[in-house]
Amino acid sequence: MRMTLAGILVVALFLPAFAKAAPLDLMDAWEQALAWDPWLRVSRADNAMQQEEARKAKAGLLPSVSAQGSAARKRTSQSGSGFDPRYYNALSGGVILRQPLLNLERHAAYRQAKAVGAKSDHMLEKETSRLMILTTEAYFNVLYAEGSLGLVAARTEAAQAKLAQAEKALQNGLGTVTAVDFARADHDKALAEDLSARNALEFSRRELERITGVYSEKLLHLNPKTVALQTPEPPDVQQWIAQALQRSHDLGMARDEVEIARQGLRKSSAAGLPTLDLVAARSYSDSETDYTINRVYDTWSLALQLKVPIYNGGYASASVRQARAGQTKAKEEYRMHERQVVSDVRKYHGEVRNAIMHVRALGQAVISSETLLKSMEKGMKNGLSSSVDVLDAKHKLLSARQELMKACYQYVLNWLMLKETAGTISEDDIRKVDEWLTGAPGKGGVVE
Repeated sequence: MRMTLAGILVVALFLPAFAKAAPLDLMDAWEQALAWDPWLRVSRADNAMQQEEARKAKAGLLPSVSAQGSAARKRTSQSGSGFDPRYYNALSGGVILRQPLLNLERHAAYRQAKAVGAKSDHMLEKETSRLMILTTEAYFNVLYAEGSLGLVAARTEAAQAKLAQAEKALQNGLGTVTAVDFARADHDKALAEDLSARNALEFSRRELERITGVYSEKLLHLNPKTVALQTPEPPDVQQWIAQALQRSHDLGMARDEVEIARQGLRKSSAAGLPTLDLVAARSYSDSETDYTINRVYDTWSLALQLKVPIYNGGYASASVRQARAGQTKAKEEYRMHERQVVSDVRKYHGEVRNAIMHVRALGQAVISSETLLKSMEKGMKNGLSSSVDVLDAKHKLLSARQELMKACYQYVLNWLMLKETAGTISEDDIRKVDEWLTGAPGKGGVVE
């Protein structure tokens, strides 16, 4: 059955609205960030640029061939000879092939360029893992801001009920003006907090938009009941440290920098050493000068060309000292990064373990708050509790849930930071977190 033109127009009109209404999950946000983030695009371009350095340096070790030629119309005359000027055609050309046989400076430059490329690879991996953390954190910041707005709304509702209760008590002669003033001040403060919460939510959404290029008011929420709380595997922090020392992107870059400095020292030291080239050439000339008119020369040559630097004003020795200082600097920076990585691994390893206990404790607090709310609602039906008591209990429940969600966010972020520090974070980790998200805010409870 063919779709009518009107039907096509209707679908075309409403399809963008349906697409906009679809909630943005974490994997969607990550894929958008991969294509949108300018810093990642800069790193990719820089990586492609740096990879060419090794090819350029390798060219200095390979044969080079050059050719040249000329064609000219010449006029020659001799004063006082009585002869007319002579006109003739002059042709010349040649081909030269040069192959470096011994050039330690160029060999060191090639190895240095390869180290530059390796460092660029590590920088690209570091930027990618940074974007994973940044996207996840921005996504969770939006969720936390949404929860904070809901919590403030509950507080505003409770403050409004207390104000109404205080005003009613005053009208009945059972309250005081002071009580009304206190209730009104609390209500005004709640309204101000509501405005701040709305601004914070809008800011967090714009921050996510800055990273992903997508502005979305609908995100999937993290459900505490679906979060798989797992202690770091392997459990021994020393194994994580050993892994980080091998795979950390920061240490990889620092290690490459040491190699760059080492080859830089070799290159500077080799600048004062002899070089040896094999040079093969062929030249052709026909009437090239006025002394060789109507003479043709076809010359072949094969030679070894030795170049020995003798003195260049102290430039070579200064370059060696400079390169040696650069190598010392690179080694010290590596030690500094090594200590920082070890410290970060210990920190995030401990934070993950603490976050697990914190989440479980707050899960029990949510259950207790739910029980309290049910008791207050039952008490209100029996005349033992007021609506204000119920609203207070509801606010405490939302506060407990918000604290639980914050603890869950911290657990996930610390878990990702641990893997990022160890150099093992991957897209599969983002996909795993995405599986913990649901369409509605989690209700809390004990998380196993």
